Amino acid sequence: MREHEEQFSAANTADKTSYRWLIGLVNFLLSFATQGSIIFIPLLGADLGATDFQIGLVGAVYGTAFLSSSLYSGWMSDRQGRLPFVRWGLLISSAAFATQLLADSVPILMLARGIVGLSLGIATAAIIAYAFEAGADMGKYSSYGSLGWIFGAAAGALVADIQLLFWLSFISCLLGFLLSLAFPQKQPYDFTRPPNLWQVLRRDYRVYLSVFLRHLGATAVWIILPLYLASLGFDKFWIGILWVINFSVQFLVMRVLAGFSEYKIFFYGQLLSVLVFSAMAFFTGRTHLIIIMALLGVAWSCLYVGALLIVLRSGEEKGTAGGIFQATLNLCSALGPFFGGIIAQGMGYRGVLYFAAALGVMGMFAAAPAKQSKPDISSGSLFKKNITGSK
Repeated sequence: MREHEEQFSAANTADKTSYRWLIGLVNFLLSFATQGSIIFIPLLGADLGATDFQIGLVGAVYGTAFLSSSLYSGWMSDRQGRLPFVRWGLLISSAAFATQLLADSVPILMLARGIVGLSLGIATAAIIAYAFEAGADMGKYSSYGSLGWIFGAAAGALVADIQLLFWLSFISCLLGFLLSLAFPQKQPYDFTRPPNLWQVLRRDYRVYLSVFLRHLGATAVWIILPLYLASLGFDKFWIGILWVINFSVQFLVMRVLAGFSEYKIFFYGQLLSVLVFSAMAFFTGRTHLIIIMALLGVAWSCLYVGALLIVLRSGEEKGTAGGIFQATLNLCSALGPFFGGIIAQGMGYRGVLYFAAALGVMGMFAAAPAKQSKPDISSGSLFKKNITGSK
């Protein structure tokens, strides 16, 4: 009897491991589709005659749509379950990626990117909550997203055909939907009271504000970075290679972060971000930028995984917390390109890098204690005392 129980337990563990791996694979495919489409959007906009400001506006439309959709869908997934949002989001997103093939003018490009943002928002918050509740290592889960970004960037470097990349995004997302059909159904969480969006936001507002400020600067940089690199003499191949380096580092670093305090890695991610954005404005050689993009990968890995673990572990409303987290990132995706376009138009590309570094400093202060003369960075208490104290 005992031997039978041990065999059943081993089989059950293997089954859980199998579908956790499938969750990671779907995250990889979704990230591949997203990155494969987005990497050359600024260059496509420029080819269609868009100004720097209009290119920023294209990114803003995408980010606004993504924000609204992820916030609502994450909240609703706490009430109705994760899988309907994961599956429908993936299916609709595959169709949305195909609409980008119709973009033959700047207004149509804006519309297509808005549709993509709405579609992706349906799936992203729900799949994060689903993965967490399935017991997935969130560092490793996130690393599969970075691996998808690697392959998306590599596809951009090797293919260098925007229309073909849109087709690859469509196929990848459709495959993710088909794999999600194998996910086991889980009953919606039985809350003692309905999830309250405001209470979840208030509980970890310091984290969300800090992430918002840092990522606002980052998204302002990302929208102009291909143009900045092109102005330095980099072709599409080398732009893609720099993206691959950044995402490769993210994949490796995210997989080893689970053993560290989420508060420590969150802080060091912020600090390194400030240094990297500042360095990018001064060091423009190929070797320097390879190192800088690698360090940027470390910075984002620490900040993303640290912040995600903080908000997911702080309460039972995983979908709502994941939705707010994604909405925070997507609000940056809406506003950052807008600011990036304006600043680049008036102050040049380096002005955007200075803007990102300044916001990174503000983000560190947003998460730091209001009154503490000598913060204890080594213990991680710089954030833990403050963030958990806001509950």
